[in-house]
Amino acid sequence: MRGRITFRRILLALGIALLLGSVPPSARAQDNCMTFDEARKAGWFAGIKRRSAASVKKEVENSKGGKVESFLICRPGPVYKLTVIRKNGSVITVTKPALAQ
Repeated sequence: MRGRITFRRILLALGIALLLGSVPPSARAQDNCMTFDEARKAGWFAGIKRRSAASVKKEVENSKGGKVESFLICRPGPVYKLTVIRKNGSVITVTKPALAQ
């Protein structure tokens, strides 16, 4: 039984990763979101004091009871947009402010 649940989670995670990976940057641009590497190259991080991505990821995983599968930074804001696969297999999107207080 436990093996079935693990296998389903793996399949779900792979499916989501394939879907997110197959989305071209132009489609993500509609939301004005980028990966961290793209945002760094575009100069989005210059002059802003932002929250650590690792601390935001840990906070979301603890509060939502799942694993972060996708992590983008979006404007305006900036905000972090995280896709989380919860322990029950459901997929949710969480938005968190990126600016440090």
